[in-house]
Amino acid sequence: MRRGPLLLIPALLVAGIGASPQPVTTVVIRPVEAAVIEHPPFPAREQEVRLPVLGGPSVAPRIVLGAQTTRPLVALTFDLDMTPDMAAAASAGFKWINTDGTSYLESMNVHATLFMAGMWAEVYPVEARRLAANPNFEIGNHSYSHPAFHSPCYRLAPVSRVGQAGQVQRAQEAIERVTGLTPTYFRFPGGCYDRSALDTVHAAGLIPVQWNVNSIDAFNAYPQQIAATVLAEVKPGSIVMMHLIRGNAPSSAAALRLIIPALQHRGYEFVTVSELLAAGPAIQPTDPREVVEAAPTRPLTAPGPRWCGWVTGTNRRVYICH
Repeated sequence: MRRGPLLLIPALLVAGIGASPQPVTTVVIRPVEAAVIEHPPFPAREQEVRLPVLGGPSVAPRIVLGAQTTRPLVALTFDLDMTPDMAAAASAGFKWINTDGTSYLESMNVHATLFMAGMWAEVYPVEARRLAANPNFEIGNHSYSHPAFHSPCYRLAPVSRVGQAGQVQRAQEAIERVTGLTPTYFRFPGGCYDRSALDTVHAAGLIPVQWNVNSIDAFNAYPQQIAATVLAEVKPGSIVMMHLIRGNAPSSAAALRLIIPALQHRGYEFVTVSELLAAGPAIQPTDPREVVEAAPTRPLTAPGPRWCGWVTGTNRRVYICH
């Protein structure tokens, strides 16, 4: 019997199988609307929030301005400043706490990040612990006594390179001691920095956070103007910078009563910085110089304080400059 025809039979069978129709894999493409509306929930606040991993181990952003996301998310951030002059006024009875603003945020269950100066935590330990205990609030480091990490910076007193590291570390220790929390993020006083300052903050294990929406609420007596500025510039992934300092930001609480309902009406959700970065990668500056400074709007013949005056407390009057 010849083997040639027999050897052709398996080959024909294999060829037949290869030529037969194969099952078709169906690829379901979700509509864009569904992808935008059906958001996964954020992790619980008591759990660790991890930054997104893109193509390998996560790398801490050099500095954060916002987040890349199409979701209607916005991070409201508030600076709690405290300088030695302000601390002196506080000892005389002047109240720098904007309890009207914090109470409104709490009543509306708004998630927010509070950048707390270490001296502020020491001057107001009860309030600092109360804010840190709120699961909706995230506490960040805002230096110890609010000096300029790069000059010029709104006439803030400058601090040396060595002093910068001390400012970061001393604030970290004060906040941890008072609140029991360890901040992850750092905000430069006045938002001013240079490359060396960024290196100092990263060496301390913190991530610098700026903003891409400045409410311009500092020393602003017009809540409608503050609200209009924020509402005109907010977009998905924005970080808004405001203050919760009575005296230096007198209209922030009134502005929040305009800003929060308006953004809720637009469908925005308020998140902390950690929650925002969990939703999308950080937006970072593109300036290779890595310098931000803030000079006075008009040239001055000599450096001077922004504001000086008598502050009347419950115990005595104190003349301060800030």
